[in-house]
Amino acid sequence: MRFLKWLVAVVVLACLAYVVFAWAWGVPSVEERATLTDTESIAQGQYLVTAGDCGSCHSPPGMAAMAGGLPVATPFGTIYSTNITPAKSGIAGMTSAEFYQNLAYGADNILHPLYPAMVYTSYHVVTRDDSDRMHAYFMSLPPVENDPPQTRLGFPFNIRPAMFGWNLLFASRAAFAPDTSKDDVWNRGAYLVQGLGHCGSCHTPRNALGAEENGKWLAGAQLDGMLAPDITATGLRARGWSYDQLVSYLATGSGPRGSAYGEMSLVIDNSLALMTPEDRVAIATYLLDGQTGAPASSTAARTAIAGSALDTTASEGRSLYLGNCALCHKASGGGIPNAVPSISGNATVLQADGRNLVAVTADGLAASQVVPGTGVVALGPMPAFRDRLTAEQITTLSNYVRATFGNGEVGDLTEDEVKAILAGQ
Repeated sequence: MRFLKWLVAVVVLACLAYVVFAWAWGVPSVEERATLTDTESIAQGQYLVTAGDCGSCHSPPGMAAMAGGLPVATPFGTIYSTNITPAKSGIAGMTSAEFYQNLAYGADNILHPLYPAMVYTSYHVVTRDDSDRMHAYFMSLPPVENDPPQTRLGFPFNIRPAMFGWNLLFASRAAFAPDTSKDDVWNRGAYLVQGLGHCGSCHTPRNALGAEENGKWLAGAQLDGMLAPDITATGLRARGWSYDQLVSYLATGSGPRGSAYGEMSLVIDNSLALMTPEDRVAIATYLLDGQTGAPASSTAARTAIAGSALDTTASEGRSLYLGNCALCHKASGGGIPNAVPSISGNATVLQADGRNLVAVTADGLAASQVVPGTGVVALGPMPAFRDRLTAEQITTLSNYVRATFGNGEVGDLTEDEVKAILAGQ
């Protein structure tokens, strides 16, 4: 009898200790902020939600957007995605602080932590400001009353508070830390791949407890009977992916090295294809630059991959070019035969006063007519950047293009000269 009493006492003390641990460590306190309601924040939030591919899990076929109910098969049982519209059966009343706690830490209270099928193990990288914008977007949606099936896993996985122990062992809470040795394009790609894109969730093998294996991030994993391939820089290069091919694949799901199918086709359709060209460029830059340690600079990687002579001192100009021009004109400036002209050594680039280059950049070009017998399918259209880039940015971009692809034969333009050209003078 005494042994039984001691056993009960130990169990009770252990439970109390665990409750204290869960309370003290499990859900970090977060600053309370008012829900954002302005149009700009909501639009930014919608884009971030798209970048996070929330719709693929929370908007299953036949259901209203973000109303939940998608079954997610795991080795431990089936988990159902939740309703994240501002309905009573969804996230009505959830504050921006509580939203961030769920997004980054997987819980806003110690009684009902989330399972890591909701990828807070990646979303901890998302900044609080971006989280608030996402919250604003979700709260702007029409509420949809929908009660998805309850997740019921077998013992001991059905003991929700035990997730705090799992989190202690396997879930990082580190904020995003930009790499100061890399440029802005690389760091934007790192933020998207590590955080919102949660690429590691599918492309990293998992251990027996369902956690991503240390030292094998993005190295490939089995997923629904198929292989989510190795997308480390080494793996991508080994399969022959070039920078240009990867950027195009992220936009279309198709390329000379393969086409998206299965879960990846959803990622393309619901997320990557809807993102800006600049963000797809950033993702490709980060992935192919060697996030596990290859070149010290993304310039070096892009030079090796695309045959480009990128100027290592023109970081801002390079970023503008890669974000706005490289998808069509390629990082090498070589363009696409019979479709997009090469700008390497191009007469417009070599023009001394830069007028045509600035004008074309600002106002774009209409598609050319097909010329029979020339083999040219079409040239253009080229989009206008007057409303996307400032005069200062057009100056920086033009000077980068002239310095990189002008064979050293032309000098820099001043911002005043560019403003005069933009004004039609």
